[in-house]
Amino acid sequence: MIARTPVVDDLGGVEYLGPEFLTWLWWRAEADPCFKHADGTEVFVHFDEHLEFRGERAAARRAVLRAGMPGASMEARAALRSGKSLVAARILMARGEDEMRFTLRAETLSVSGLKLPTPQGETREDRLLACLDAQEQFLEDLDLCLATFLRVRCSTRWDGELEAIRAWGESPSPDERMQPALA
Repeated sequence: MIARTPVVDDLGGVEYLGPEFLTWLWWRAEADPCFKHADGTEVFVHFDEHLEFRGERAAARRAVLRAGMPGASMEARAALRSGKSLVAARILMARGEDEMRFTLRAETLSVSGLKLPTPQGETREDRLLACLDAQEQFLEDLDLCLATFLRVRCSTRWDGELEAIRAWGESPSPDERMQPALA
């Protein structure tokens, strides 16, 4: 899940930070999915149809969960409990009526498959400007999530937050909580 002592790579990098951010964001999306910009604009975060985990030996210990709501699955929590790190996720961010879906890779914080809202406008230029505005909104929203994480990560609150994340990771997933009802 999240190591107590960060691992600094041989070149002095902080490759642990991306997986920590992604795991924290998943936890936060379940605990309190609303992030607020300084102007009061709300952004909601939801983990969507793809989670990818990796163990200590990279590809040999890789697990990919797709379709439905993998974040609520027993398999996702089992991956965390077994020590795997979340290394990629499909995320939905919503601001008002606008929804944006993308995949975020933890190690590099790279974004792929970004799907923006359909641009509205009378002319081609209006639609282009709407598309550029949506991209800017997306970057602002992702920056908000990352800045919120870094404020906590670099503060004295991190130990408490880390304990909450660990407790969440050890707790039954929504699917596991439903199991007795299915039996």
